[in-house]
Amino acid sequence: MLKYTACIFIFWLFLSFHVRAQVDSVSIQKQLDQGISKRFNQPEQAQVIFEQVLVQAKQIGVLTLQVEALKQLAKLDILSAKYTSAKAFITEAMLACEGSGLTIKKAELNYLLGTIFHAQGDFTKALERYLEALRVFELNQDAIGSLNTYMAVADLYYKQNNFSRSIEYNLKALTLFEKQNDKFRQLNIYEQVGAMYARQNQFSKALDFYKKAQRIYKELNNIPGEAAALINMAAIFVNDGDKNQALANYSAAYQLVKPMHIVPLEVSSLIGMAKIYVELKDYEQANLAYRKCISLAKPAGLKIELEEAYQGLSEVYKGLKDPGTSKAFRSLSAEIKDSLFNDSILKQTADLQLLYETEKKQAQIELMGKEQKLRSLDLQQAKQEKDFFLTLSVLMALLILLFIFFISQNRIINKKLKLGMHDLALKNTEIEKQREQLAQLNQVKDRFFSIISHDLRNNLTTMKLYFDLVSSPNYQENTHSDMSKQVAASVQNTIDLLENLLVWASGQIKGVRVELKKVNIHKLAEVNCQMLHSMSFQKQIQLTNDTDEDACILADENMVHLIIRNLLSNALKFTPEGGFVSILSQEEEAFHQIIVIDNGVGMSAEQQETLFTAHANVSTQGTANEKGTGLGLMLCKEFVEKNGGSIWVESEEGKGSSFYFTFPKA
Repeated sequence: MLKYTACIFIFWLFLSFHVRAQVDSVSIQKQLDQGISKRFNQPEQAQVIFEQVLVQAKQIGVLTLQVEALKQLAKLDILSAKYTSAKAFITEAMLACEGSGLTIKKAELNYLLGTIFHAQGDFTKALERYLEALRVFELNQDAIGSLNTYMAVADLYYKQNNFSRSIEYNLKALTLFEKQNDKFRQLNIYEQVGAMYARQNQFSKALDFYKKAQRIYKELNNIPGEAAALINMAAIFVNDGDKNQALANYSAAYQLVKPMHIVPLEVSSLIGMAKIYVELKDYEQANLAYRKCISLAKPAGLKIELEEAYQGLSEVYKGLKDPGTSKAFRSLSAEIKDSLFNDSILKQTADLQLLYETEKKQAQIELMGKEQKLRSLDLQQAKQEKDFFLTLSVLMALLILLFIFFISQNRIINKKLKLGMHDLALKNTEIEKQREQLAQLNQVKDRFFSIISHDLRNNLTTMKLYFDLVSSPNYQENTHSDMSKQVAASVQNTIDLLENLLVWASGQIKGVRVELKKVNIHKLAEVNCQMLHSMSFQKQIQLTNDTDEDACILADENMVHLIIRNLLSNALKFTPEGGFVSILSQEEEAFHQIIVIDNGVGMSAEQQETLFTAHANVSTQGTANEKGTGLGLMLCKEFVEKNGGSIWVESEEGKGSSFYFTFPKA
């Protein structure tokens, strides 16, 4: 029994470690993704995250995460032209990949090395690394890796003036791009097409494509890409003779990348600005730009840009009538140019291309042979493993049965515990809901008692005062016309209040029953307009029925009648004398939309938020001091929703209100 216990303990330790490693891997991967998202706009934070990921990945021994963290650190250094430290990260990642089967990762690292050599002007080593990566990408059908490498090789050949090879790799990239459907690939094709049009002196078309690329870079918050697009557009403006616009673009690109210390793009922007200053004979600004360019390009090893800066300074001092200094800078330029562009490099490039094609075929043959040997070894290993696992499985079966027993008991206990907790939570939730409903019902009750005790008493008091006045011997009718209007309004308010209270009380006692039938909107609106005609006439308000005569809805006729009457009555109350109130209808796809519009006092945003809430709505006075209860709108909302519709309001203080409500078509 002691042996079995020891075996179970060892098995449990192994399982715990495996689960923990998986959880840690997921957590580290999330950190890695977070760092990648910050790589362009927050590079310093991204670097801290990648360094933390590298330490954690080494602790749990996850090789893929180690390599990916090193690769991302190298990418950050490449962006800042820190090529020495970038190479160190890549070398460490390469060593980690050896013997691990991470062939794709190794190819990606070779591609990054190629970009470093490419930027430093060492085209021979750059092409060697690109082709090494491309062999793996093509064999493994890695579309993204192949696409990036095709475009890099195409650019390298373009810089060597080998246009036939450049076109060949651009076409390969284009074929892969058509199979992809994301914004990054759109950027690539826009930039390539823009460059082709620029080489053909079709500047307007080239500018269109560069602008498209700039827009996508901006959407992706990719500052280096946006700056590169601005530089390309500036070159177009230079060729088109628009120096001021070109200078503005170069300056904008420089300002974008300067805070991020993206040296290659800073240098390109400065060179472009300096060339324009020379053409404008502003030698002082040109001198400053070229010298700033040299201070950035020299430490980064950007030989091509350094050569351009020396050549530019030669032109500056030539314009300043200083032939000695001009000649000195021209010599420095020639020295760098000779080291970059010579016949031996072009010959080595051609040899590498031939070697790439040969080795690619040889690699395919060797891969097939290795696959056959591996299959044979796999068969032998499978036989040995089968015998081993047959013996081991008997022992493991006993351990697993015991383990399952303990797990099942634990699950039963946990399940009972969870059920108890779930029942308790449901009961607590139910109690909380009942408490909230009770609180709201108490608020509604208090509200309705307030309506009955306050508004009804006020209306009756107004009428009593009027009747006392009329019965007085000193009463003169022509001096109290306003009092007559107030009494009429009080009577109407009392009628509205009592009718709404009766409807609400009936609904509370008997329950609200909806009897659906076909209802003509126009006829029902006309009936209510006639009922409220005296009220509109008294305030000299134009009340119109503009609903569609053929519009029919499926609803409870009594409920619709109450809704229209309440909304029209409210509109008349809150519209000043001489105003207008209109009811109209619009046909939607499956609904009829009915609108009550007035040009009255309107409402604030705060009033609109609580307008249909029974426990929060507060009544207000109309333009002729009419009383509103707030009960009518609550009933309107309840009845509209019970008939399958919705109600809302659009209003602005001093500009009137529009109440919208919908019902299904008949």
